[in-house]
Amino acid sequence: MNAKWLKQNALMVGFAAGFLVLLGGEIWLQQMAAGKSTEVDANLEEQMSQLQHLFQSKTAPTRENIEIVKRDREQADRLYSNLLATVSQSRNETPPDLRPVGFLQLMASSFNRLRQAADANRVKLQDGFAFGFGRYAGPPATLPARNLPPEDARRILNLLVRQLAAIDQISTLLITNGVDEINQIHRAEVEPGGPPEAVGLAISNDPKAMYQVLPFEFQFACKSEALRGFLNSLTQSKWFFVVRRLQIAGEAPAMERAAAPSGGHGGAAVAPTATPMKRTQLSVTARIDLIEFPKEEPAKKEPPKKEPARPRA
Repeated sequence: MNAKWLKQNALMVGFAAGFLVLLGGEIWLQQMAAGKSTEVDANLEEQMSQLQHLFQSKTAPTRENIEIVKRDREQADRLYSNLLATVSQSRNETPPDLRPVGFLQLMASSFNRLRQAADANRVKLQDGFAFGFGRYAGPPATLPARNLPPEDARRILNLLVRQLAAIDQISTLLITNGVDEINQIHRAEVEPGGPPEAVGLAISNDPKAMYQVLPFEFQFACKSEALRGFLNSLTQSKWFFVVRRLQIAGEAPAMERAAAPSGGHGGAAVAPTATPMKRTQLSVTARIDLIEFPKEEPAKKEPPKKEPARPRA
């Protein structure tokens, strides 16, 4: 009878079974959702507790700390401005109307002054010594920046004038400190196709364009006292010179001691006597960089605002 009833009501039984399956699934999903909701509520409550703790602990910077940071920033800006004002005094700007012939005249004037100073201080220079500008000094003299567009010519002349001023300054320090001889001067070449005297030196710019490095190499002979005086003069100069490398050959020997011959059999030995230390000439190669900062431009003054005209009564 049960089998017959099931056959007669199979459709109803199927619907009932399906309903029970769906009901069970719904109950299971509700339980899962309730568990998730409880977990989410617990996490939210924990985060709210942490947020409340942060509010109560007052981790935000106080007004006093903010004022301190602002003052430090203003002080750093002021110190940087003072630094630029100090180190940019030595920067040599090329006159806007300078021509290649004018540079040759500046170079000849500088060479004459340095040669006279070298003669007065008994510093030896080779005949026709060109102070690192042999490419232009000749003979015969060669004009710089030939057959170049005006903008490129101004850029090259500007670099040459600054190199000339730096070499003049360093050479003057060498001469006034009494070196024996200036052998060679190398500089970074600013035009393509330069002589081998500029090998290994290149003008470098900071990626942020905050400063420029002009490298030089000087080879000279001197005594230790002259070298010490020259290095001290570099540190005291208003120019921002940095000694990158210093190679010295011919170090002064240690104090020599002459031992007197000992006496005969059983004779007492005589104590050695000190002899004066010999002043040995040093051969020095110095790599010196000139660090140049841009000159600080004055702040532009805004024109006063015109007040609107009042209508006449």
